[in-house]
Amino acid sequence: MTFRARPTTRTGRRSGYESDSRRNLYFSLGFGAVVVVAILLLVGAGAASWYGEHLAPVAVVNGESITKDALRERVALETFRLDVLDSRTRDKVNAGRMSPSQGQQLLTFISQQKQQIGSLAYDREIDTTLLLQLASQRAIAVTPAEVDAQVAKDATTPESRHSFAIAVTPEKDTGATTPTQAQKDAAKKKADGLRADLEAGKTWEEVVKASGDADAAETNGDLFFIDKGTTSPDAPFVEAIFALAAPGFTEVIEGDDGVYRIGRMTEVSAELVDPNYMQRATDAGVSEAAYRRSAGSIVARDKTEAQLIAEVVDKPSEQRRTSEVAIEDNGGSAIAPGAVLVKHLLYSPKDDPGGAAALPADDPAWKAAEDEAKKAFDELKAGTKRFVDLAPGSDDATSAAANGFLPYFAKDDPQTQLDPAFGDAIFADGLAPGQLLAPVKSAFGWHVIQFVSAKDPVARSQELIAEAGKPGADLAKLAAEHSIAASAVDGGDLGWIARYQLQKTLEDAIFATQAGGVSAAIPGTGLVFYGVDEIATRSPDPEQATTLRDNAFVNWYQGIKNDTNQTKIERLLDTSTTG
Repeated sequence: MTFRARPTTRTGRRSGYESDSRRNLYFSLGFGAVVVVAILLLVGAGAASWYGEHLAPVAVVNGESITKDALRERVALETFRLDVLDSRTRDKVNAGRMSPSQGQQLLTFISQQKQQIGSLAYDREIDTTLLLQLASQRAIAVTPAEVDAQVAKDATTPESRHSFAIAVTPEKDTGATTPTQAQKDAAKKKADGLRADLEAGKTWEEVVKASGDADAAETNGDLFFIDKGTTSPDAPFVEAIFALAAPGFTEVIEGDDGVYRIGRMTEVSAELVDPNYMQRATDAGVSEAAYRRSAGSIVARDKTEAQLIAEVVDKPSEQRRTSEVAIEDNGGSAIAPGAVLVKHLLYSPKDDPGGAAALPADDPAWKAAEDEAKKAFDELKAGTKRFVDLAPGSDDATSAAANGFLPYFAKDDPQTQLDPAFGDAIFADGLAPGQLLAPVKSAFGWHVIQFVSAKDPVARSQELIAEAGKPGADLAKLAAEHSIAASAVDGGDLGWIARYQLQKTLEDAIFATQAGGVSAAIPGTGLVFYGVDEIATRSPDPEQATTLRDNAFVNWYQGIKNDTNQTKIERLLDTSTTG
């Protein structure tokens, strides 16, 4: 019998082996996909976490982000700078180039700064970012060489000189803000005489004793070592000290502050450069890029300041001759119903308001105080003196600094605690604005009181602005009678005002006012308004130029920084509770 092989046929069914193999393949592929997805999720989570810890913004300045890493770098940088200042201060004290008291004062300041390092670094990084943006807008470029020079400056302890000073300050009339030319001439003559005594062979110690300079008498005029380039105690004085080729005396120097000084220099401490400065910064966790960016912002600031000064100091610019009136505004708070505004002069027995109540009524000091009050009352009534003239002699120092003005007082306000006699006087029925009251005795002394107004500050300022805007209005008289500002004694006269001389809100109000016009009231220290007498293109006078050199950059920068129409700063980090 013959057997034949049976032909095989496909039935559509897979063998068990083939089915298991494919199942394993699909499982492996699925498992792999799950692993890949898990890895991607982990990587994504890690990337998100890394981004959150490093690149997440903590602030945005005009659309430019400041990251967490940038802030950490800044904290390290500011900490390093404070450590360098701490070390240099201790070295100066140990070497006798700084007094222990000066050193301790500076070290205390450094310690306070370190306790606030988080907020300090945050604010400075925001300022650096904004400043670099503004410099770019003014077409100011900072070169690598300029950054190198700034880094070298940071690494350098400047030359310092052991210096002494005798100061002769011109006298001033009571209530005056500046000395007369005769008073300046008298001070200069005295200083010249002291310098001649030194030239004639008198010792420094002898001349100090004869000078009448009380501060110099305590320390022999010793300023310890002053650094080159500093402006303390006065820039022209420092320049004269560093112009000396050898130990000796300066000529009489008239300072920017109007004080006449004679300087003495006895020893020079040479400039010292730290060759390892940047390495120490790196060791402290500061990257070179972060340090150079900060140094570049300092260069940009200096170049911007030079531009601003060139605009308003080095050449003529538009200026306005301006007067101001600052109205008592009750600290910006609403006044209580029935509140009144008065100004007063206080004459206390023995010039001591706090001790007056303890003095017997028959003490001669009470009679002396009463006589002073009556004299002031008579002078005010006769018009031979103004409140603003007499206020500096008042024994109430706070109101004296405001030309005699007190805050608003309300009769039924529980926060108001007035002497009964004083209260009865100012709340008497029928008092009229400007009315002068006969001297009143209180537990603190004798008061000369003038009733000012029962109107709220805004209404009062609007009334005065309307009055000032009338043809032929006497703005000087308004200022003398109603202003709490120091300028009131001069009829509110501020002299010529240039751009960048005042803070921007005030500057804008002045430069928006035409000649002969009056500005709106601006909240601040009182409700301030300005009258513009004249507009001219002119160069600043010496005093004005000094003010501009000192303040132009700060006024310009803060004006832009605080103007939300020009600058948008988003603070995304709360540093109020961090160090």
